[in-house]
Amino acid sequence: MAISINNNKGFTIIELMAVVSIVSILAVVGMATYSDYIVRSKVGEGMVFASEAKTSVTDYFYNMQKMPRNNQQAGLPPAESYDKYDYIRKLEVSSAEPYGAITITFKIPGSKADNKQLQLIPSTKDGVMAWTCLPPEENGMDTNQVPPSCRG
Repeated sequence: MAISINNNKGFTIIELMAVVSIVSILAVVGMATYSDYIVRSKVGEGMVFASEAKTSVTDYFYNMQKMPRNNQQAGLPPAESYDKYDYIRKLEVSSAEPYGAITITFKIPGSKADNKQLQLIPSTKDGVMAWTCLPPEENGMDTNQVPPSCRG
């Protein structure tokens, strides 16, 4: 009866390469998901200002029975004054159809969402104001970077 002296207890280079490859793939997928999550959280913070603007536009509509055509009519600061905040470059009430629409331009450097827009579009039916949140066709944000309520 022969006893084997070769009792290997290590990993082969192939096994190590397979593990490193799997971990690398998981890291890449995780980073993409994490970066979209970070952008969505910054967009969510910017939506706080949109809530203020929605309230102002709604108040103007109920008092004047028409939509405001700029930030001043809506009782909001000038569009460019929002640049002082962390994630908003501009918040503007539409001066063209559809009147009263709020367009937010985001400031998120290093991401695909930088200088991209999100729109809140008002509609009235039977005197009741309703809002639709969507990225505009031109210069709109990717749908995976906007809040769930803005995905249409």
